[in-house]
Amino acid sequence: MKKISHFLSVILILSFLLVACGSPTAAPSPTQQNATNPPVEPTQPTVEPTQPTVEAQCLKIGLSISSGETNSLDPFAIPTSEQAVMINQVYNRLMDLDNNFVVHPELAESWEPNGDATEWTFHLRQGVKFTDGKELTAADVVYSYKRLIDPADPSEAASSLSFLSPEGILAVDNYTVKFVTKKPVAELPVLITIKNAWIVEDGATKEQLRLNGVGTGPFIPVDFQPVQQPHKFVKNPNYWEPGLPKSECLEFYVIQEPTTRIASIQSGEVDIVEYVDFATIPTLMGDPNITLLKTSSASTSLTFAMWVDTAPFNDLKVRQAMKKLIDRQAIVDTVYLGYAMVADDNPIPPNSPYAWRSVVPGRDLEGAKKLLAEAGYGPDNPLKVDLYTADFMPGVVAAAQMFKEQAAEGNVEINIIVGPSADHWSNVWLKQPFVNSGWDPRPPGEALAICYRSDALYAETHWKVPAYDALLDEANTTVDPSQRTALYKQAGQMLTEQGGELIPIFTLGVAAMRSNCTGYERHIQSGRFDLRYATCNR
Repeated sequence: MKKISHFLSVILILSFLLVACGSPTAAPSPTQQNATNPPVEPTQPTVEPTQPTVEAQCLKIGLSISSGETNSLDPFAIPTSEQAVMINQVYNRLMDLDNNFVVHPELAESWEPNGDATEWTFHLRQGVKFTDGKELTAADVVYSYKRLIDPADPSEAASSLSFLSPEGILAVDNYTVKFVTKKPVAELPVLITIKNAWIVEDGATKEQLRLNGVGTGPFIPVDFQPVQQPHKFVKNPNYWEPGLPKSECLEFYVIQEPTTRIASIQSGEVDIVEYVDFATIPTLMGDPNITLLKTSSASTSLTFAMWVDTAPFNDLKVRQAMKKLIDRQAIVDTVYLGYAMVADDNPIPPNSPYAWRSVVPGRDLEGAKKLLAEAGYGPDNPLKVDLYTADFMPGVVAAAQMFKEQAAEGNVEINIIVGPSADHWSNVWLKQPFVNSGWDPRPPGEALAICYRSDALYAETHWKVPAYDALLDEANTTVDPSQRTALYKQAGQMLTEQGGELIPIFTLGVAAMRSNCTGYERHIQSGRFDLRYATCNR
């Protein structure tokens, strides 16, 4: 096979050195509605992954984040985007979400509730097979959801699926699944279409799935290992959507240094870059060989997570002062060059109908100083804090440095500790009381729960407030849309005014693709990486 060029070989060596330091973050889009074609009966019962005969046919993708040794093909826990990208290729979910969080059929062809929305029945596609030849049945769906909410070993999705119980997930027959809840759950199809809800085989264990993910998805992993360059996947010839996927094979390269990542797509060493550093956008806009792909609405949030049970952030006045000190619009304009929007310290974008307010107040330096003085801080006794950060997505460190300068005007001294991106998610995040983080956008019921409920696995602010949990429980079981929206707004307001999350901006997701390639669109959820239609003319 044709050897990879010297340039990409250098990238591989650098990437291995970075990873060695430690380990770390659809339905078709509206223009791809033909993705929900009916299934076809596979012509072969099983397939063995094989190397493509022509390496040039492989679609090459540059990723920005390494999962390190935590990388896995098990959807039980997906803390980083590299792992999410891999899992996207191997599995399907019951339904998929478009950029507006509207559900579309995937493995489920249709669904309907009973009269009071306490039972939801899903009808599966028939003839869909896993890559080991086993036919998909309701038992696989039941098992996949039960393992996520197993009380003895709950997954990261358990808090978001708190309205489900193991005994309420039933196989009616081989192709029918029923979800029974104690109270009405009017948004159940949306709420169960979360990032972990990929369907695995009945009985599959963590040990089996970690390196040998067997799914119904468009691609098959080849000799998968957590840390390798490249991660290779080949086309599933028995995939249930006719004519898909378009590419024969995929190769994923982790290229964490932004300049190197952009150079790799400009040179043609990779075909798609998942994240574009915002400072490089003007250069790429002038390159006729590059197409920039921007999300139409708010994508990943940038967060400054403060532990609310740890000094100095256990003082509400300190948390509120930190939120007043930051100049959100200045970060949007300077760091993100306008490719972002101001956020309001909760996971719902201000332009969402679920936001508790649509206009976010500007910076209030004097108000911040007043709160800090009441908390015992001032010019002679400045508040001193360590902020742990890394360039796990474009602009994070630059935004942190800008916040440091802004905070200094309010008698807050922020010591920025920049670590390697590969180390951030496994050795820093959830382990330090003040860290940068980031979250994909989600429907409100999931977004407000995933790291803010008391039982959340990723409780990055240690926010554990029973009254808040009760709001979400009530919202999940409220049938009237206007009443449910009002409850979401109350929860968002509570986080803004009392929570430990400082969320200054939502970025617009910007990816880059070679102009000779088509079929890939940047989803607002960076973890939804759909390559079924992607192909390149060589």
